[in-house]
Amino acid sequence: GRRLPPNLTSKQALITFVDTLRIPLRNLMTKGPQQVTDFTSSSWAEALREFLLNMEATRAPKTHRYYKVQLAQLVRWADTNDVSFSDFGKRDLDRFLVERAKSGKSQVTLHHDAICAKAFLAWCSRNDLLKRSPLADYQVRNAAKPPMYMPTDEDVRALLAAIHGYWNTATNPDVRYNPSAKRIFHRDRNYAIILGLLDTACRIGEMISLKVDDIRLEQRSITIRESKGRESRTIPISAEWAATVEVWLKVRRRAMKNVPIGEDEGWLFISETGSRLDEGRFLKVLKKYRAFANLTGKITLHSLRRFSINKLVKHNLLMAQIIAGHKDTKTTLIYTKLDPEFVRDMHGQVGVVRGIVTTKAAEKRKRLV
Repeated sequence: GRRLPPNLTSKQALITFVDTLRIPLRNLMTKGPQQVTDFTSSSWAEALREFLLNMEATRAPKTHRYYKVQLAQLVRWADTNDVSFSDFGKRDLDRFLVERAKSGKSQVTLHHDAICAKAFLAWCSRNDLLKRSPLADYQVRNAAKPPMYMPTDEDVRALLAAIHGYWNTATNPDVRYNPSAKRIFHRDRNYAIILGLLDTACRIGEMISLKVDDIRLEQRSITIRESKGRESRTIPISAEWAATVEVWLKVRRRAMKNVPIGEDEGWLFISETGSRLDEGRFLKVLKKYRAFANLTGKITLHSLRRFSINKLVKHNLLMAQIIAGHKDTKTTLIYTKLDPEFVRDMHGQVGVVRGIVTTKAAEKRKRLV
C-alpha cells in the first residue's frame, strides 16, 4: 500500500518494492527473542565434499564411488550454468536431465542422475546444509529395463578356450616375448577365476576377495565373507573347479616362495606383486579374452553370473537363491531366462493332459473287462 516517488524508473521501483518486503520477511523468521536455526550458506563443492565424506565413512567403497561419479556431473553442470546450491530446484534438475539426454545419455543413466540428486539434497537437508530438500516431491521416472544378454553354452566354452589360446605362443605369437612363468601365472589364475565365477555364481568382488583359508578342497566348499549383503555364506563347489584351484595354488606357491610369511596377505587370487587383484583391471582382462575369441561385447562379468544363476534356477529356485546370495527369490528371478527348448522339455515331463487322458482311458478299459 506504499506509494513510490513518481520520478523512479520501473527497474528502480521494483528494487524498492523488494526492499520493502525484506523487513516483514525478517520479522517472520524471528520467534520471540530467539532466532530460528540459521542455515549456513554452502557451495556445491562444500556440500558435495561433506556428503562424500559421510558416504566414505558409512557405505561401501563402490557406493561412495557411484555417488562421486554421478554427482560430479551435476555439480559441473550447475557451476557452468551459474545455478547456486541454495537456489537449485526441480526445474533445474529437469534442465540438467534434458541436456544429458541430448548428449546421448541413456534413460538408465538419467534415472541414476535423478536418484543421486534426490539422495544428495535430502542428506543436505537432514544435515542443516539446506532448509529443505527442493526435490522432496520430485517424481523420478523409472527407466525401461533393456533386455539383458544371456550367454550361450557355446559362448562360455569359447571364452574358456580363449584363455589358454591367448597365452599359447602357437595361437597368439604376440605373447612370445613374455617369460614362460608369466604366461603360466596369468593363464592358470585367470582360468581359475572365470571358471570359479561360472561354478559358484559369485560376484567378481566376492571371488577376488577370497582368501586361501576360505576354500576347502576336501569338503568342496568355499566361504564367501565379502558379500554384497555383508553376510557370509558357505556354498558348494564342483570337483572340476576344485581341481583347477589346486593347479593354481601350485603356481601361487611358486610365485610367493620368496615372500616372508608375515607379508603374505593370504589372497587366493593375487596380482604379480602378490597383492589383491583389482576388479576394474580384471574387467579389462575379460575384454581381452573376449576380443581374442571374437565374442560379442555383451558378455560381461555380470553376464557370467547371470548364466550360472539361470542354470541353477532350472533345477531349483531356492538352491539358486542361496548360492547367489539373494535375500529374496524375486531378485533371483530377475536373472532367469528360460529358453523355449527347456520349457518344452519341462512341459513334456509334467504331461498334465497326458495324465488325465491316460487315466480316463484306463478306467474305460477296466469297465469293458
